[in-house]
Amino acid sequence: MKKNSFQLRSWQLSDVPSLARHLNNRKIWDNCRDRLPFPYTEEDAHSFINYAISQQEPSEYCIDINGEAVGNISFMRGTDVERFNAEVGYWLAEPFWNQGIASQALHEALHHYCAATGVVRIFANVYENNTASMRVLEKSGFLKVGIFHKSCFKNGCFVDAHYFELLKEDFL
Repeated sequence: MKKNSFQLRSWQLSDVPSLARHLNNRKIWDNCRDRLPFPYTEEDAHSFINYAISQQEPSEYCIDINGEAVGNISFMRGTDVERFNAEVGYWLAEPFWNQGIASQALHEALHHYCAATGVVRIFANVYENNTASMRVLEKSGFLKVGIFHKSCFKNGCFVDAHYFELLKEDFL
């Protein structure tokens, strides 16, 4: 296996220590929703992995590098009239930033998720200062469709959220 090549796979309970170690990072938490605990503990990791394993449709993709869980791509399906939409979120351990891994992993996860579900539209919100994540989305075919001004309250401040979308018909 070449250095830092990745594979997407399902989460396993044996990933608890790696997940807790890599996700307990303030720089990652600063770009995620507040429902993500910080500090992130092995108990939090265990709860998440149990949740991921219990899902009926594929929605949580572990990013594995050299046999270690180092990231996640998550699809959160809409409900009611938005049931054919999904919000995507992702994170990658800091040692693997700026290597193109997140873009490649997201692209692969999108192919799998779109083929396995009836979702026709995937969207993402990115905080204004997270230009690297915006680039990940653009490299995967997402289009920025707007900026929601002061739409999120993170770390004691209102921040703009950049809104991206991808239509299945334009992706596959």
